[in-house]
Amino acid sequence: MRRRFLVVILALGAVLAGELTTSQAASAAGPSFVQQVSGRGHAGSVTVTPGSAVTSGDRMVVEVGVWSSAHATASGVTDTAGNTYTELTHFAASDGTEMSVWTAPITAGGGTKPTITAKVTSSADIGVAAAEYSGLSTAAGAAVLDVQAHAAGSSAGAGTVSSGATPATAGSGELAIGFYADSGFSDTLTPGTGFTGRVNVSPTSDMELLVEDQIAGQGATPAATVSISARTTWLMATLVLKHA
Repeated sequence: MRRRFLVVILALGAVLAGELTTSQAASAAGPSFVQQVSGRGHAGSVTVTPGSAVTSGDRMVVEVGVWSSAHATASGVTDTAGNTYTELTHFAASDGTEMSVWTAPITAGGGTKPTITAKVTSSADIGVAAAEYSGLSTAAGAAVLDVQAHAAGSSAGAGTVSSGATPATAGSGELAIGFYADSGFSDTLTPGTGFTGRVNVSPTSDMELLVEDQIAGQGATPAATVSISARTTWLMATLVLKHA
């Protein structure tokens, strides 16, 4: 009887250990890229639709690039599932090109392919790059953002441009996402060292975009970079998002 009881206790311990290992493994998985879609056009808005169904609990991150002689700006991002998008940053280059980054936790439309729409204040050249990630915080609003940095400039010759380093990250295993935009200089864009390219809209004669990412450790100061051509007016940002 005592031996049988001991066997039961050992078996239960093995089951609990297995469940703990599975839970720890899931927690340690961290942020992961799922899919991307991009598009561009000259209008008051541009829509893109993911190629695969999105997953509830994931997060959509959307870069919008805008240029017009009237200096149009992005006015909002929505999707047909009704998810709520928050603007995390926006800034402009010397030629009036604006970059903005928007994000929403996927709380509606899981298992479907919601169409994402970026709207601007007036007709303009628009570029949109949307990326779905798993393993990121599902906090509403801007609470997902840890730190960020951005820069804009003009290149005299071909070379590498950078957002500049962010302040030190507060947590470990966070996701640093680099965003690049220009108004269309027919550049062939190349992701920066240490980053994985996710979206590359280049070369084009209107909006050019690039999205890249890497996992950042606690206390890191990531700085996204992109290689570009000469005589290009550019915008670059690094945003670090908290993990789940």
